[in-house]
Amino acid sequence: MPVPVCSCTGVPRQCYKWGNGGWQSSCCTTTLSMHPLPQLPNKRHARIGGRKMSGSVFIRLLSRFASEGHDLSIPLDLKDYWARHGTNRYITIK
Repeated sequence: MPVPVCSCTGVPRQCYKWGNGGWQSSCCTTTLSMHPLPQLPNKRHARIGGRKMSGSVFIRLLSRFASEGHDLSIPLDLKDYWARHGTNRYITIK
């Protein structure tokens, strides 16, 4: 399975595992592109949450890429597949 990356800062950065098979961006939020993400001022050792993608949606995205003939042995850039329009939670694939 490819390692997801996010290139919103211009340089591909590996994503963090999140939840049950999901991924969280290490550099992208809905309003900020910065690596590493800044720390939360009111919580020690915690950073601002990056954009997230659930495991089931990630598997569907991989299935779609595989059916289109993409090479899944190279890192997958999730920059264009994160949730949009004011949410930091999940992606919708149509």
